[in-house]
Amino acid sequence: MFVKLRHGILVLALAGAGAVACDPTAQQALDCGKTAISIAGDVQDLKDSATNVGQITDESRRQNTIKALKKVGSDAEKLKGSGNKGDLGKRLDDLNTAVSRAEDAATSGKQVDVGPVLSAAAEVGKLCGS
Repeated sequence: MFVKLRHGILVLALAGAGAVACDPTAQQALDCGKTAISIAGDVQDLKDSATNVGQITDESRRQNTIKALKKVGSDAEKLKGSGNKGDLGKRLDDLNTAVSRAEDAATSGKQVDVGPVLSAAAEVGKLCGS
């Protein structure tokens, strides 16, 4: 799913590159697409670390999960900080909430449910790609 998302956003980014110099809206769309690609990569890292056997008992693996969650949250904040409101702003809020809950679980040594983070990130990707 994320591979497809990445390619779709890449096409958007390449198609919009020529119009960016003239239109601030195009620049915002391009930035949204780039950040969505970054979030998709972050989410893959998160998925890999959180589903690793021993994630709960091995402190270094748990720290990798926390690090991946922080990266997802950081990229979401960059996108939100660029003035995105409406549906995208709501989806970014949802993503940040999911990241916060997963981070709390990882910090507490509990199993991390990455499902809500994956879903919220996919929604952000859809909005940035449209």
